[in-house]
Amino acid sequence: MKKTIFALASVLLVASILPRPAFAGDALAQAQDAYAKVTDYTADIVDHEVKGTAVEDRTYAYSFLRPSYVKLTVTAGPGRGSGAVWTGGDQVSGHRGGILSGIHMKVSLHDPQATSLRGDTMDTGTIGAMLDQFKNAKGTVTESDDKTVDGMLTDELSLKTADPASMGGVTRVDLYISHATHLPVRRERYIGDQLVKSEKVTNQKLNTGLQPSDFPF
Repeated sequence: MKKTIFALASVLLVASILPRPAFAGDALAQAQDAYAKVTDYTADIVDHEVKGTAVEDRTYAYSFLRPSYVKLTVTAGPGRGSGAVWTGGDQVSGHRGGILSGIHMKVSLHDPQATSLRGDTMDTGTIGAMLDQFKNAKGTVTESDDKTVDGMLTDELSLKTADPASMGGVTRVDLYISHATHLPVRRERYIGDQLVKSEKVTNQKLNTGLQPSDFPF
């Protein structure tokens, strides 16, 4: 009897010190808690997109301020020097690069001039939008822990979409949440096994003190 009790106590002790297995939703909940403490941020987003035979690689300088201020500038790739600002609503204020950079115009948020190759609008690149895609998921979400991405330890959330037609044919979305910040550092979208969009977040700085005046519309 004593041996049985001792063995049971040993099992309970080992179980208490081993890492608790994570389940789908742990990383997302931690990310939502971390994001709730963020009022603004800046980051570089390295974007790779494929649509049919067209391929686009760009890097954006991205700024965000709650509740809905977004500014981006293309720092590498097609359209280098161009930029846009969104402050909520259905319009974007933008300018082209080069000698036309001084000419600003307002277009629809969904205007092809203001969207990415695959038709993504400016607001879909925010941390909040990335998390909401999984929080309000139409499909099945699973979690895989301790994935190394670009030398960083992350947890991977994978969404198998229930209605690919409503997402431009995308059948799976993978989101990698940093162990260090509990915020997204990469999002990937697939049609079948083909990667059609990758967004890598680098040089992220949180709560920098941005103001609405930093987003001239």
